Amino acid sequence: MHRSIHRPLAVCVTVLTLLGIAAVPATAARKPAIGANGQGTVLVVGDSLTFGANYFGKLGVKAQGTNIWTNVVLDAKNGRKATVGAKVIANKLTSATTAIVIALGTNDMISKSESWYPTYAIDTVMEQAGGLPVLWVNLEFSPTGRADWRARGVRFNRALQSATRRYPNLVIADWNKFFTPKGQSRFVADGVHLSVTGYKTRTTYFINQMKLFGQRIVDATTTTTTTTTSTSSTTTTTTTVPATTTTNPDSSTNSTTPSSTTATSEPPSSSSSTPSSSTP
Repeated sequence: MHRSIHRPLAVCVTVLTLLGIAAVPATAARKPAIGANGQGTVLVVGDSLTFGANYFGKLGVKAQGTNIWTNVVLDAKNGRKATVGAKVIANKLTSATTAIVIALGTNDMISKSESWYPTYAIDTVMEQAGGLPVLWVNLEFSPTGRADWRARGVRFNRALQSATRRYPNLVIADWNKFFTPKGQSRFVADGVHLSVTGYKTRTTYFINQMKLFGQRIVDATTTTTTTTTSTSSTTTTTTTVPATTTTNPDSSTNSTTPSSTTATSEPPSSSSSTPSSSTP
């Protein structure tokens, strides 16, 4: 009986999500693959935490509203590990992809205790990203949740910071430093997922970090023109150098909501309004 009650809701949300995908190509097709600022598609890959930010906070629509990228492709799935996310990147990358945003690692640290694993998972993702700029949102577990998960989260975040020395195209969004549970913006009982207000807080943070990240990419893309008088010829050179430093929290918000986002995701793992499974 319990199962028969919850399945229709999940199916309904999934169908709505799929309908949203089906409606996107006609709008997206009218846009140029690469914008005047040199940016094309940004690929956002995450787990149920990213789905929650999209479902409750309209992450995908607001990401499109930054007007930095011509298209936003958001792919979020319940229970996804970083190692699986690497395969998603390999399948979703196109010639128009100019940046990647990753919000993965939580499920890896829930299930993997080996000390070597975080570096392995991060390297697996970064190898698929190639030289594209990557923004990676780091991990945080509830301070009142399981101590072993918190310890593994710390290990993953340290490995991610170390990875910036190996990958100059990697930028970290320090969610762990930014988010302090308070009031309605908090973790739920599993110590992993967030309240509805918590997801909205995560969305605001996510968007601010994407704006900083995108602007750094644009600023690092410089066009210089040199003229040789002896031959009367002009040479134009475009150089792209991704930012390498950790991004800092920014309190600004974004209210623009264009609708040409492509989103592929699954419903929250719980049938209630707040995801509550310990598999993000």
